Amino acid sequence: MGETKCKCPTCEKREAEELEANEMNFAILVALVPVLTITLFNTVGLL
Repeated sequence: MGETKCKCPTCEKREAEELEANEMNFAILVALVPVLTITLFNTVGLL
């Protein structure tokens, strides 16, 4: 909790890249949810 963040350009660039990667991974996950849901319903026989 008492962690101090480094303000050097290298660490700031790495942090920005990690944030961008996390946002992209979340977007992919959200995009796959409907596909997985439809697949599940088709497998169970509800659609």
